[in-house]
Amino acid sequence: MLITVLITIVSVGILSTLVYLVSTVRSLKDRLETLALEMVDFHTYVDNQEVNHAREHDRFSDDVDLRFDRVPRKVGKNQEEVYQNLERLENKLPDTIRTVIGHIEFARPLDNKK
Repeated sequence: MLITVLITIVSVGILSTLVYLVSTVRSLKDRLETLALEMVDFHTYVDNQEVNHAREHDRFSDDVDLRFDRVPRKVGKNQEEVYQNLERLENKLPDTIRTVIGHIEFARPLDNKK
């Protein structure tokens, strides 16, 4: 009878330990599944961030390329305007000089007190 009681006590202890271990394993399994889902969510978030960053970089790069492509055209246009203005000045300069010399040659002195 004593042996039966001891075996019962030992078996109850082993069973309670096994139940505790099973519940611990189940909770660890649930935690592991939760962490796996969170890790998948995190990777999805990081991937989306990388894609968004790549898109923003591409947009910025395209915008910069467009702006730098416009610079030579604008410089060329401004350069053409400067050259046209210089040509106009070169063409008008002799006439302006003739006009000024004509005024000087035929002008009367303003202080004609004699």
